[in-house]
Amino acid sequence: MTFNREAQYMANKIEIQKAEASKIEEYKELFKNCSLYDHCFKKTDLLDQKLNEAIAKGQGFVAVDRDGATVGYATIVPSDPLADGLPLIKLLAVKPDKRGRGIGQMLLKFYEEVMAGIGYTECGLIVCDWNPRARKLFDSLGYKLRKSFDDKVIGGYVDHLLVKKIG
Repeated sequence: MTFNREAQYMANKIEIQKAEASKIEEYKELFKNCSLYDHCFKKTDLLDQKLNEAIAKGQGFVAVDRDGATVGYATIVPSDPLADGLPLIKLLAVKPDKRGRGIGQMLLKFYEEVMAGIGYTECGLIVCDWNPRARKLFDSLGYKLRKSFDDKVIGGYVDHLLVKKIG
């Protein structure tokens, strides 16, 4: 995904900026101790692969605090077949000791604003059936169920495409 400008978002002294390939190990730590990591990435090198692919395509974004520490990560895809061609957040993680402080919501707001700014009227995300906490957050932020389908990453689970009207 390309932007005409370097996209940044300031709120609560958090800056959203492009992820850097040289910081992959730092970004991987954000996923530790969360259901997504435990269910999908703990026993594989799939997280390395997904982060490297996203960053190489310019689709990786990080939330950085005023001290320069990375506190959140999101992969933002401008059009995805899983989302019926809508933009999609594919990965979303917040540093374990920073969870519950609105950083994930800031990354979602950034995503929604960028997608609205380039002309989309809807955006999506996928949440798995084993992650009811995330589902509750997304529901509270206005995301609605569009469809459900079998998990394509590791199998054995149901994924839910949630969509929100933006712009």
